[in-house]
Amino acid sequence: MKESLKLVLSVTLVLVVLSFVSVFAGKEKSGIIFSHKLHVVQNEMECSTCHSTAEKSVKGTDNLMPAMEVCGSCHDIESESSCGTCHTDVNNPQYTPRVENYFPNFSHEMHLSAGLNCESCHAGIEKKEVVDPYFLPAIESCQQCHTQKKVMPKSHGPNFLHTHGDAARSSSLAMAVNASQTCKTCHAVQFCQNCHEGDNLDRISHPLNYAYTHSLDAMGKEKDCMVCHTERSFCIECHQQNFILPYNHTAGWANRIPGDGGRHRIEAERDLESCMSCHEQDAQQVCQKCHSK
Repeated sequence: MKESLKLVLSVTLVLVVLSFVSVFAGKEKSGIIFSHKLHVVQNEMECSTCHSTAEKSVKGTDNLMPAMEVCGSCHDIESESSCGTCHTDVNNPQYTPRVENYFPNFSHEMHLSAGLNCESCHAGIEKKEVVDPYFLPAIESCQQCHTQKKVMPKSHGPNFLHTHGDAARSSSLAMAVNASQTCKTCHAVQFCQNCHEGDNLDRISHPLNYAYTHSLDAMGKEKDCMVCHTERSFCIECHQQNFILPYNHTAGWANRIPGDGGRHRIEAERDLESCMSCHEQDAQQVCQKCHSK
């Protein structure tokens, strides 16, 4: 009997919680009540009816949200008694927040002219019954479509494969798409590594036997190395796995004679940060062998 009562109480509590969540899940953060499903599916309205400016928009920063007058073409916006139809707070009515942080050079006009429709990028928008969150396409979906159709930015000309290294190194050329976008906007590091790692048959970046001479470039052109190898751990892991010591770690580098310490003591006093660039993670194990006190 007690177990049955507990079960009933548990189920009742779950239902209360779910109903509480469902009530607040539908609340509009924007202060606007709007259902795409009602307009697009049930009333069979076209997206362009409300977002007519999208057809000629050539910038991602354009305000494509419908003005109140657009709503007024179907709804009675003059009647104060109707304010609650769209506004959650009739005493302090709010406009729909515009999108301000999307890619500045995105052109709706270009994509619509290419035969795409709204659902191509805003998939599932027709089923939405609340305003927030916006259904903005992620960069991954853009990459997938552009890769399949081989659609490239204007900066990626016929010879770009041979000149893109300059763009990757230069902060000004790397922003070839627009002032706020770099190579990383579309390309993850793995995209570069697919060509610049492994067998690297074309020897585009590193010649044969470069592993034996790369230290010369690493000392003189460190910034060039950092274009691809952004984390110092890339160097550390390879050196540790292959038991490769820096060129100055030769005989006499770390004498264990009390009060001496060898050359590493002098180098550590001069530039401890240089030591820590490799020994930051294992300093306790490496240093405490001799400096346990």
